[in-house]
Amino acid sequence: MIIVGYYAIASEKFSKINEIEEIERVEGVVWFDAREDKMYSLSRHCLQNSVSYAVRIDSIKDLLVYANLGAKYVLLQKSPERYQKIVDSYMLDVKILYIIEEIEKIEEIAQMGIDGVIFEQFLEKDRVEG
Repeated sequence: MIIVGYYAIASEKFSKINEIEEIERVEGVVWFDAREDKMYSLSRHCLQNSVSYAVRIDSIKDLLVYANLGAKYVLLQKSPERYQKIVDSYMLDVKILYIIEEIEKIEEIAQMGIDGVIFEQFLEKDRVEG
């Protein structure tokens, strides 16, 4: 199980972006909300330039589209088991990270067979300012 953002475990840095120009100023994984990815410009730029990225999604359609656009991670806030089943069935390369607030939630998520978790406060920590 992947655990991102827990103080005891070293993690890749995740930086929230809103525009393509911000990508050049960060290291590690960039992340954004699917709703902010107009015409898939952010995801296509990341794919074409070999930039690791994560995207917060809330639909099966988004899961399938972003898996095909090379997302390293999809970030979820609800129903992770539905999405994990699709990832496993189609052997998609994308990993599911369920957003949690406290470490106590990890046991429940592990029993569901979800790829990993990411702490909400870790996502909010590094925001690139335009």
